[in-house]
Amino acid sequence: MKLKESILILQACEDIKESNLVFGTWGNISVLLENGDVLITPSGIPYDSMQEEDLVLCDMNGNVLSGGKNPSSELKMHTSIYKSRPDVKAIVHTHSMYASIASATLEEVPLLTEDLAMTIGGTLKVTNYKTAGTQELADEVVKALGNVNAVIISNHGQTAVGSTLDDAILAAIMCEKACMLYVKSLEINKSPRVLSEEEIEKMRNTYTNFYRKLRAFKE
Repeated sequence: MKLKESILILQACEDIKESNLVFGTWGNISVLLENGDVLITPSGIPYDSMQEEDLVLCDMNGNVLSGGKNPSSELKMHTSIYKSRPDVKAIVHTHSMYASIASATLEEVPLLTEDLAMTIGGTLKVTNYKTAGTQELADEVVKALGNVNAVIISNHGQTAVGSTLDDAILAAIMCEKACMLYVKSLEINKSPRVLSEEEIEKMRNTYTNFYRKLRAFKE
């Protein structure tokens, strides 16, 4: 088992719990290793008691390589995203409150503020409904995700991606914020002002080409 990646996943489990993105044992986290294998959280283990030995190492075909637990039931979704998005190295799937509300009531979640544009990169699409844990659901997630950093899964929750686990967690937090802002805005105005896709792309490019590089330089 990869010690560095295991530590990162266990810390991420604490982060998403502290950020109120998960309830109970629902949700999952994975990272793509340099050799192409996937390290993923197990099914049904509470986040606050998860240990390194609970994590499961799988190949891209879903075969378990090591670990004594069952991998997350959404393993197909994780491997499908990695296969379709070479830029993605980490995935966070949660059933956060407002994303779950959006998943049952909306067709998409437009972005309302610049921080959402920078970190998510485009309108949040809601998938067609498919049964959890199936390849059909995985295919729907890949299609709706496109080239942005988060997606809403119909009657389910959200999935966020990133080039690092920190970026994936940030995308998950901002996805929840986007859903909360839009749901709350609809209570005040049925047609809130939304950012255009052109403006979102400008802000995303600024974030990618300046802020992230500046952060990397400081680190």
